[in-house]
Order: sequence, then C-alpha cells, then structure tokens
Amino acid sequence: QALTVREGWDRAVETVLGGYLEAVCVDGIDAVAGALNSLGDAGIMLLQVDAATARGSSAGLAAFVDGPGAAKDLLANVRIAESLQEALSIRANLGEHESVITRDGIWLGKQWLRVNRSDDPRSGVLARGEEITRLRAAVDTGSTAVAETERCLAALRHQLDELESGRSEAQAEASQRQELHGETKGELDSCRTRLEQIRERTGELDRAITANAGETRSNEAALQQTRQRLSNALEHVSQLEQERQQLQQSGAHYREQLAEARERAAADRDLAQDIALKMESRRTSRQSANVSLSRLATQRTQLDERVRSLQEQVQATAQPVLAETTELESMLEKRLSVEQALTEARRGVESCDELLRELETERTAKEQEVNTAREALDGVRLKVREVQVRAETVAEQFGQTGFVLADVTAALPEDATVEAWEESLEKLSRRIQRLGPINLAAIDEFQEQSERKEYLDAQFADLTDALTTLENAIRRIDRETRTRFKETFDNVNAGLGRLFPRLFGGGHAYLELDGDDLLSSGVTVMARPPGKRISTIHLLSGGEKALTAVAMVFAIFHLNPAPFCLLDEVDAPLDDANVSRFCDIVRDMADQVQFVIITHNKTTMEMVKQLSGVTMQEPGVSRLVVVDIDEAVQLAAM
Repeated sequence: QALTVREGWDRAVETVLGGYLEAVCVDGIDAVAGALNSLGDAGIMLLQVDAATARGSSAGLAAFVDGPGAAKDLLANVRIAESLQEALSIRANLGEHESVITRDGIWLGKQWLRVNRSDDPRSGVLARGEEITRLRAAVDTGSTAVAETERCLAALRHQLDELESGRSEAQAEASQRQELHGETKGELDSCRTRLEQIRERTGELDRAITANAGETRSNEAALQQTRQRLSNALEHVSQLEQERQQLQQSGAHYREQLAEARERAAADRDLAQDIALKMESRRTSRQSANVSLSRLATQRTQLDERVRSLQEQVQATAQPVLAETTELESMLEKRLSVEQALTEARRGVESCDELLRELETERTAKEQEVNTAREALDGVRLKVREVQVRAETVAEQFGQTGFVLADVTAALPEDATVEAWEESLEKLSRRIQRLGPINLAAIDEFQEQSERKEYLDAQFADLTDALTTLENAIRRIDRETRTRFKETFDNVNAGLGRLFPRLFGGGHAYLELDGDDLLSSGVTVMARPPGKRISTIHLLSGGEKALTAVAMVFAIFHLNPAPFCLLDEVDAPLDDANVSRFCDIVRDMADQVQFVIITHNKTTMEMVKQLSGVTMQEPGVSRLVVVDIDEAVQLAAM
C-alpha cells in the first residue's frame, strides 16, 4: 500500500522483499516491543517508518522504488541486471552482503540463487495493489458519472412531465378549437343554404322581369312595384335574419332551460321510480295481507262451524252431565284428601332421600381419604424399599472400590447433598432429552436435503428470471399497445372529424376516452349534427345514427383499408339529401376499396357501375340479372 514500483520491476521487488510486503508500518519499534508478549504463538512483522528512516537509500534496486526508507534500505544492496547472463557476470564482482536480481525475478548471491514464480502466494501483490488503486479511481469516476447521469435523468423526467402536461393542455385546446370549428362550419353551411335560396329567388324574379320585358309600358309600373316589393322583401329578409339571430339566442336560452328541465325530469323519474318501487312493495305486502285475511276468514268460518257443532253436542249431552256432576264433586273431594296425604308422604320420602344423600356423600369422602392414605402409604413403602435396594447396591459397589465410607464422606464438600446431585442429574437428563434420539442417517438426510435445496434454489432462480423476463415483456407489450392505440385513436378521430361534416352537411363529431388508462378505457362517439344540441346518442334519429356509424366505419377504412366493404342497406333510413352525400363519400373511397352494396334506393343504384338483382318473370322461377351500367349507357346511346 505504501510502495510505488517502476513498471517492469514488480516481480524483482516482490522477490527481494518477500514477507516484508505484509509488514505493519509503525512509528517506532521500541514503542511496541513491550506488547509482543501478548501475541502468544502468533507471528507479526513490523517496519519502522519514522522521520529518521523516511528518506532511505536510493542505490541499487531501491532507485526503482518510492516508499518508506526502511523498505528502500532493504533494497539498497541489491544490484539490478536486465538478463540472466548479465546477472551472472555481475555475480563474480559482488561484495559482501550484495546480490543481483534480474527484471523477471531471478535473484543471485555469491553462493545462492532464488527464483520467484507465479505459484508464490505473494506473487503479484504490488500489481494487484496498483490495479485496486486504479479500479477505485475508476469506481469514483463511475460513481460521479452515475450521479451526473441520474441528475440528468431526473431533469429529463421533469422536462418530460412538463411536456406531457403541456401536451394534455394542447390536446384539450385542440378539442375545443375543433368543436368551435365544427359549430362555425355548421353555421357557415346554413348561411350558404339560405344564400342559395335567396339567389334562387332572385333568379326567379330576374327571369320573371326578363319574360315581362316585352310587355307594354303599362306593365312597367307593375314592374317598378315588383322591384319595390323585392327591395321590401330584402329588407324583410334582413329583418328576418335579425329575428333569426334573436331566436337563436332565445333558443340557446331555451335549450339550457330544456337541459335543466331534463335534469329535473331525470331526478323526478328517479324519485318516481323509487315511489313506484315502494308502492310495488306495499302492494305486495297488501296482497300478502289480503291472502292472510282470506285464510283467516276461512279458518274463522271453519271454527264457527266447529263451535256450532260443539254447542249442539253440549246441548245433546247436557242431561247426563247434570246427573254425573254430583258424583264427580264427591270424587274430587276424595281425590283432594288423597292428594294431600300423598303430598305429606312425598315430603317425608324427600327428607329421607336428602338425609341418605348426605350420608352417602360423607361415606364417599371418607373412602376417598382412606384410598389416598393407602396410596400414600404404598408409595412410602415403595420408596423405602427402593432406597433400601439402592443403599444395598451402593454399598456393594462402594465395597468393591476399596475405599472407606467415613473417609469419603468426610472428604465430600459441604454442598454435596442428595438434592444437589439429583438436580445435577435432572439437568443432565433434560439436556440428553433435548438432544433427542441419535439419528445415524442424519448425514445422508442432510446431504439429500442440501441437494434438494440447491435444486429448489436453481428452480427459484429460473422462475425469478422467467418472471422478470415476462414482466419486462408485458411492460414492453403494454407500452407498444398504448402507443399504437393512441396513434390509431388519433387517426380515427381525425378521420371522423373530417367525414362527419361531409355526410351531415355540417356539424362535428369526435371520439372521447372514458378513462385515463388507454388499455382499459372505453371509447365514446360524440356526435352533434348541424342545428342540434345532442346530449346522448339516443336522441339521434335512425338516419343520423346510421350516418354517424358510416362516418366511423369509413374513418377506420381510411386508416387501414380492406379489399372489400359490404354495406347492407345502410341508406335505408336516409333521405335523398343524405343519400347523395353518402354516395359522394362512397364514390371518393371507391378508388381504394371495392364496395358491395345491398340497397333498394334508386340514387344509390345510379352511382354504382354494375347491378346484380333477382327477378321472377314466371311464378316460382327466380333468375339472376346482371347489368353493367356503362354498357347499358352505350346501348342506350346507340
């Protein structure tokens, strides 16, 4: 730890110093010499590194070493050589107490030679010390880098959290802007519709003016009056527009009132439902009570009939009962007297039984005392006999030893009593019992259980690794699933928001998640046709529900188009205007997807390129008819 050796001379220094590499550095040997007696049989090597020996020698091998002066003094008389031949040539000129050593650790004296090989336990100590120093420096550098990386990671995580919160706010703002855009677009579409109507009306008036241009001057006055009416109508239209705006404002107010009324109605419905449940329970209770009353009425009728029959029987038997009443009373008096005598006799018997029980209890107690005394006497007799036998046995055994009992008794210590020896014997017996029976197969069982433990530890390690791998795979799958689901959800939401206004001529729709977790949350379709404020999908008409579903399906098809799409009477609940917009969407998507449409609508049939139908020209005979629209148009043109 205190030596620094020039590169390449590690083995030479280790060969010369040998056991000194394990020496303990002290300030002075005299100060610790007094404590050497406490070492016992242990060994120790001390090296003095006080101020007097701090400098040391710099001759010979010591010139290649930096460290305590005492260690350099050990190396001062050792000369160096690059090779064995050079060392052999120097060996002839060595002085007293001098030696020479090569770079690879071959140490020569005048009459001896020593070689340091790798099997020496102290070989490579200096190299390992330098390597440990380098590794500690690398560990410190790595720890600093890890701490810096952790700080950077914490900063990045904080920045990521801020970006996530900003993204959530941006998404919420985008949803609000998309909703506002849909409402504005719906109002713009309605304004365009009214502008088209005004233009059509103006065109009709212009055509009427052109048609009446050839009339006489008398009609010019009527034409002026018509133009005046037109200007009045335009003013009236502007007034109607203002009134429409006012009505829209009042309509919004009324819609809010309607929403509040619906909430109150929902609360009233819940209250009515609770009341209905209570009424139903009370009605059920009332029915059960009515059934019970009817059953009681039936029982009462039966009891009335029974009472009536009993009264008739009593009336029929009233005469004999009067005759026997006197005899019965006399018999009752006799019975009372007999019962009194019997009661007195029973009391006497009970007192005798009580006295007998007390005597029996005393007899039993006395017998128990006698038995206890007899058992105690038998135990004492057995103990006496046991002590006599034991004394005879001990006397025989002691007689065989050749000792004198009086001398042995006098030599015993004062605490050598029977109780002390019995207590010691009892302790030894308990220790032997705790050891249990000797199990000669314990070594084999221990080996077997050790092997089983190693096997179970290996299985546990395998299961732990497998569980870790599985958890990592699950986390990776969840992360990839969330990413893909979010991308798909955003793309389908954008497609729905783009297709819905085209199908409805305005309005807006978007998708909304029901929960925070992407893997478990549901998806809700929020649709608002133009001119409506819908709070639930059940308030939409059948056609509106169908168009919303078509917009959702087509948005999914835009994301991942399939080769074929089968539409089974999707246009059945739609009116002509909605069917036209539906056909426009299908016509645009026909470049990517082949549509097979089942329909009865003529507008949809006009859009397709080929018709296939079933006709029955003869009763009971069906025939498939296929018509190519393009060929049919060419034939019609010819």
